[in-house]
Amino acid sequence: MLDLSRQEIYRARYRAQRRGWRPAGEVFNALLEPLLAPAIRALDAGCGRFGVLGRFQDRVGLAVGIDRDFPSLQENPILSLRVQARLEALPFVGDAFDLILCTWVIEHLPEPERAFQEMARALKPGGHLLLLTPNVRHPLMILGRWIPPPWRPALVQRLYGRAPQDIFPTFYRANTPGKLRRLLREAGLQEIAWFAVEDPTYMAFHPLLFALAALYERLTAWPPLRGWRIHLVGLFRKA
Repeated sequence: MLDLSRQEIYRARYRAQRRGWRPAGEVFNALLEPLLAPAIRALDAGCGRFGVLGRFQDRVGLAVGIDRDFPSLQENPILSLRVQARLEALPFVGDAFDLILCTWVIEHLPEPERAFQEMARALKPGGHLLLLTPNVRHPLMILGRWIPPPWRPALVQRLYGRAPQDIFPTFYRANTPGKLRRLLREAGLQEIAWFAVEDPTYMAFHPLLFALAALYERLTAWPPLRGWRIHLVGLFRKA
């Protein structure tokens, strides 16, 4: 199993090799920091048992979490305001939020275009959507999609130690850079920042596997291949 401490060791090693590299979480946080303010209303779309907004809820005026999975909401120890609903049918009036965060969720959406339309509706004019999701073009994602669905939960649990209650079906219906950006644009959201972020540490089970993954990620430094990196981070604004 790839534990977090081992992954962090390899991230430090890769950071030393690739000056200026930041993992997707750091890129996400750097985009989030300037958006936090005491007066804003923020929504964690797909917060699950943990989410990301809970770490920053003391820096916003209102922090709300939403998820379709009721047991996950019950076990969320951080956010005090939680709502059970599908992202494709948000139970909020229009222009309700200044900021929506959506992390590790888009890959699970059966109808991403409807979810994006709902998020755009719930955002105030000038409000922001900040997202983080896997890129289905990456070889690791391609390999994962070839694994028979009944085997995937057990494999993810064994390799990455994820709890069974945190493993959900994936559809990847908006998880290429081109389609994701197009759907968001069609929902009425303007792109402010976009990053395809490499990270070979998901293969840090063995030094050889990590070296091969790092070699692949270095190849994606060539501009035509940047759209094949493992993580997508985007900041969008409602016009």
